[in-house]
Amino acid sequence: MADSYFVEPAELAWHDETPFSETYQDIYWSGHDDSPLMEKQAVFVEPVRTMARQSKPGAQITVCELGFGFGINCLLTANMWRDLPSDCRLNFISIEKHPIKKQDLAHLLAKFEFSSRDALLAQYPPHYRGQHVIWLSNNVRLLLIFEDIDDALGNLDAQVDMWFLDGFSPSKNEAMWQPAIYRKMFSRSRTGAEVATYSAAGSVRRGLGHAGFITRKIDGFGRKHEMLSAKLPGTWQPSEDSRHSITIIGAGLAGVFCAEALTRRDIKFQIIDGGDPGPSTIPQLAVMPQLALASEPRYRFSFAACHYMQSAPGYYKTGAHRWGQNDNEITRLQRIAAQFPDEIIEFLDNRMVMHQAGWLAFEETKRSVINGFTRSQISSIRHNGQWQCFEGDNLISSSDHLILATGFNRTLLPNELEVRAIGGHAVSVKTNGLTQLINNDVTVFPTYEGRSIISGTYEREANASVNWSSIDQLIQAGTKLVEFEKPSVEPWHGVRAAARDRFPIVGQAPNWQKLHVFNRLSAINEFQDGLHYCTAFGSRGATHARLAAEHLVSKILGEPAALGLKEQRLMSPARFAIRNRKPDE
Repeated sequence: MADSYFVEPAELAWHDETPFSETYQDIYWSGHDDSPLMEKQAVFVEPVRTMARQSKPGAQITVCELGFGFGINCLLTANMWRDLPSDCRLNFISIEKHPIKKQDLAHLLAKFEFSSRDALLAQYPPHYRGQHVIWLSNNVRLLLIFEDIDDALGNLDAQVDMWFLDGFSPSKNEAMWQPAIYRKMFSRSRTGAEVATYSAAGSVRRGLGHAGFITRKIDGFGRKHEMLSAKLPGTWQPSEDSRHSITIIGAGLAGVFCAEALTRRDIKFQIIDGGDPGPSTIPQLAVMPQLALASEPRYRFSFAACHYMQSAPGYYKTGAHRWGQNDNEITRLQRIAAQFPDEIIEFLDNRMVMHQAGWLAFEETKRSVINGFTRSQISSIRHNGQWQCFEGDNLISSSDHLILATGFNRTLLPNELEVRAIGGHAVSVKTNGLTQLINNDVTVFPTYEGRSIISGTYEREANASVNWSSIDQLIQAGTKLVEFEKPSVEPWHGVRAAARDRFPIVGQAPNWQKLHVFNRLSAINEFQDGLHYCTAFGSRGATHARLAAEHLVSKILGEPAALGLKEQRLMSPARFAIRNRKPDE
C-alpha cells in the first residue's frame, strides 16, 4: 500500500540453503559455492575499483544499486574500499521494494566473512518505507531505501557515478526494467557515469539508449556469453575534494549532531556554545517517533530518525509506554498500533507500547562527540567572503560555511523562519529500578544514576526563571505514576525553539531578496552561499536532530542527501515565506 508505514518484506523459500523469491519466482543467487561472489565481483565491483583508481585523495564515488537483496554487492564493494585511502568516501545507495527480513539476512551472511557484515546487521532497519542511513565504516555510508523503485528514484537527491542494475531478470520483474526508470537514472547521473548489469536483453539495451546512455555489449562472466555496459556521454571525472572551514553556532542537540557528522568524515570545525538554557541541558530526553494514523512523509521521517538514534552514543533503548487520556485517544492509539508488527508497536491495556523507543543521556553524547568548544554569545553574523561571527565588536570565528544550530539565540535567525520560543519545565527526582519510559500526562524516565526526570510542561511565554506553578503540576502528575520523595525534587527549565508547523527547519538559507520570483519550493535555486539552518526541533530534538544533522552535512559536502526531496521540502527554511504569499503575488 502506498500510504503504509511499511513495504512488504520478501517472501522467501530456501532451496538447499539457496534463497528463492516467492514473489518473483526467481533465485537470488546460488549459495553452493563462491562463484556467485566471483561473478558479482567481476560484474559490479571491478568497475568501481577502476573508477576509484582514477580518483584523487579526498574524493568520493557514489554507487546506486537497484535491488539490494542480501546486500552482497554492497558488502563486496565495502570490502574493496578498505584498500583505498581512508579519506576517500564511498556513498552506496541501494533501493529495495521487498527487503529481506533481518533473521534471513543474518542466516545467509553468517556464511561469509565480509568486513562490514556486523555493522550492516547491527543497523539494519525494520522495513519502514523510506531512506535509512547505515554507516559500514567511517568512509562508507549506505543509504538503504525501502520503496517502490519509481517512487524511490523520484524522491532521490543524488548524483550517481555508477549504477548497479541487479534486480530480478526483466522477464520476472518488469517494473524495474522500464523506460521511465532509465530516464530517472539518466537525470541523476554525473557526466560519464556508467551502468553495470548482468542483463543482455535487447529491451534493456534499447531502453537505456532511448534514455540517453551509450550502450555496448561486452563479454559476460563464466557461462554468460555477453552482457550490457552503458555510460552517460562525456568523460567521467572524479569529484573534487571540497573541504571547507565550518562553524557551528549552538552546542545543543542540533549542534552536537552536526559536529558528530563532521567528525565522522574527519572534517575540522569550530563549535560555539553560548551556554543557553535549552532542553539539551535536561539530563534525560525522550526518543519516540511522532505518530499519526496516516503514513505521511513527516511521520515516516520520524520513524527513520528514531531508528537512526539507536546507534548514537548516550542512547538507551528501553521502550516506551504511552497511555491514552480518554476514549477517543485510546481508540486512536489502538488504530495506530494495528498498523505495526507487535515487535515494533503493540497495544496493551489502554496503552501503546513502542518497543523501538528510548531516551538520550545527552551529556554522555556531548562528551563522546566534542573535545572542545568556544564559549561565546554571538550577537551578529556578517558575510564578507567568509561568514564572520561577532560577540559585540569582537570577531569570534570566520569560515566558509556557517550552521545556525541555535534556537535560543533567535536574534540570529531571520523573521521569515517564524521560529517561536516555547518554555518548558522538568523535575529530577530520586527513583529506584524504573526501567521503561512512561508517557501519560507527563513523561517519566527510567532510573539513571539514582534519579529520573519527569517532564512535559509547555508554556508560550518563555520565562528566564523557574515557574513554580509548572513545577507543582509536574510533581502532582508524577506522583500518580511513580513513587519518589518530594524533598528530592530538583527543578529544570529551558526554552525550546519551534516552527509554526512544529517541524524542524533544516537546509541552506535562501536568498530572501530573490525569493519572490519562485512560486514553489522545488523551484528555488537562489541561496546564500555557505549559510545553513538546523533548528526549531521543538520537543522532539532528541528524536529528529541526529538524522536532520546528518542530512544537512551530506548536502554541504555534495553527498547523496540523507533525506528525500519530499522531506527536504517539508523542512525547507523558505516554506513559510512561500505559504504566506497572497494569490496575486
